[in-house]
Amino acid sequence: MKKFKGSKALVMILALAMVLVFAVGCGGKDAPAEPAAPPADTGSSAPAEEPAEEPAGDVQTKTIGFYADAADSYYADMNDALQALAAQDPETDWTVDYKVGQSTADEQLKAVEDFITAGYDAIIVIQNSVDTTSECIAKAKDAGIPYFGAAHNFASAPNALDSTGSTNYDFVQGGRLAGQDALANGVKHVINIEGVLGQGSASDQSLGFLLAYEEAGKSFGEKADGSPWTAEEVATLKPSMSDIKGDYDIAVVFWASGNWMADPAQKAMTDAITSLGADGWDGAYVQNNPMTEGAINAMTDGGLSTDDYWLGSMNGREVSWQWTKDGVLSMDVNQSSCLEGALLYQMIKEYFATGSVAKNHVHPYLTGYTKATIAELEPSLVPETDVAAFVAGVNSGDIVIDINDPKFLPIPNYK
Repeated sequence: MKKFKGSKALVMILALAMVLVFAVGCGGKDAPAEPAAPPADTGSSAPAEEPAEEPAGDVQTKTIGFYADAADSYYADMNDALQALAAQDPETDWTVDYKVGQSTADEQLKAVEDFITAGYDAIIVIQNSVDTTSECIAKAKDAGIPYFGAAHNFASAPNALDSTGSTNYDFVQGGRLAGQDALANGVKHVINIEGVLGQGSASDQSLGFLLAYEEAGKSFGEKADGSPWTAEEVATLKPSMSDIKGDYDIAVVFWASGNWMADPAQKAMTDAITSLGADGWDGAYVQNNPMTEGAINAMTDGGLSTDDYWLGSMNGREVSWQWTKDGVLSMDVNQSSCLEGALLYQMIKEYFATGSVAKNHVHPYLTGYTKATIAELEPSLVPETDVAAFVAGVNSGDIVIDINDPKFLPIPNYK
């Protein structure tokens, strides 16, 4: 009896099992999934593949309008450096629309208006004038578009703080370095070829040059009422020699504008040499390297040797390194616009990521060099015209671009 009862139970169990198998085989939608088989043992000791990492952050797909007041290679290099750094950054997918004007305020205003109408995500402007910049900042603010300035200081604009950020060199300090070298070389009668007469960066360089003499206790002569001329008055009013009375330690014997370019500067230098003769001056401060090239050509055409005169600049492009090594140039100041492009890149990226910029008005660092120091300092100079060399230096760590590095100083007077 026990054997029969056990066989009957077994039959019932087998029947139930067949029902379950039939239900699963027919694909009943509530049937549990069959567990996956364990991986076969291949005998390999290689670790299991790690899951792919999540991206570090969202890719910034943005459009940027960049306006330059003139067709200046300095401005073009800045733009190229900005775009090169953004192009190699996996977090930035930017389209930069670079527009060039012909040095008029109306063009600056229209370019900004066009950028706003087109709905760009950010605007960069190399200005024509502070007054126009003030108007442009107001328009960008009303449109809710961040406004960044470059190359020239606009801290005096009444709404300067409504801009999102800016970068420009300390041109007063650059001029001061030139003035200190001129003073050390006994320069008393100097030709001053400014970039654009009255433009902020040009006026600041002239002021800095004269401040070097004033800070050393030197005299600029007297005005008609007997009061002494100050460095700021001379830089601003640009008095002629007939307006300078009494004795002086330094005088600007010829003022001119070279519009930051070689040909206009060559004409200005030729006019100065014609007016003053070979003995009416002992030095020339020519405010950037393209204009310096024009001045050198004018001296050569006039039969004058650069060895007989002090010749200084503020630009420090690669060609200037060679001029200084060759003794053609007395001194210069390395102020690569690629550093400005690098700062703009960092500011704009930070704004797109956070909606603000912590360190937003910044001077890049300067390096002055002379005939005596160029050999020692050349390895530390920042390329200007060779943007590929600049980017390579950044990637190798040889060139400092981190905006938070103490080498980068806040621009004063943004209040």
